[in-house]
Amino acid sequence: MALDEAVLEESPTDALVLRVYEWKGEGCTFGFSQKYSEVKALCAPGVEPVRRATGGGVVFHDGDLTFSLVFPWDRTCAPEAIYKNIHRGIHQALKAAGTANGMATRRQEGIARDCFARAECADLVDAGDKKILGGALRKKGLKGLYQGSLRVRVPGGVVVDGIEREFGRPSLEILPSWIEAGRRLEARYRSAEWNERR
Repeated sequence: MALDEAVLEESPTDALVLRVYEWKGEGCTFGFSQKYSEVKALCAPGVEPVRRATGGGVVFHDGDLTFSLVFPWDRTCAPEAIYKNIHRGIHQALKAAGTANGMATRRQEGIARDCFARAECADLVDAGDKKILGGALRKKGLKGLYQGSLRVRVPGGVVVDGIEREFGRPSLEILPSWIEAGRRLEARYRSAEWNERR
C-alpha cells in the first residue's frame, strides 16, 4: 500500500505505471473511510487490517492477484468512467485468455462493507454472477491511483494486456526513488494512528 501511494506521489504527471503483485500469506486491506473496529472484527485471527489510501470495501487478500495503476487523470473525466475503462480492458484480456466473465450492469444501493460481497456496476463477474474483480480510486492533482483485486488465477501479463487495451502500454518499472519513498511511507501504513483513525 505504501509503494502504491509513493508511485502516485513521486511519478511524473503523465506516468502510466502498473504494479502487479501477490501477498505472502493472508492479508486484509480496507477503504480509507471505513471504521477500523468493524473491519478488525471481520479479519481472521492474527491478520491485522491495513487502511488503503483509496476507498472501497474490505478486501481479504487470500490468493488474489492485486494490482495498482497510476495514470493521468483528466479533470473532466468522471471516476465511474475510469473504473469502467479499467475493468473493460481486463474483461477483454480475460476473455482473450479463455476466462469466461462479464461486466455487472446493476447499480446497488449503499456501499457493501466487504468488497466482494456483491458486484457493483462495471465490476467483473464470473458465469455465476460472482464478483471476480473490484477496485477503488484516489485522485491527487492530475493523477489517479486505482487499486484492484482479481479473484481469478491468471498470469500477471493478462492484467498488463487489459490495461494496454484501454490506456496504452503501461510501464512496469518502479524507480529506486519511488521504492525509497515507499519505505518512508511504510511506517505510517503500519501505525495505529493511520489504521485506527476511524
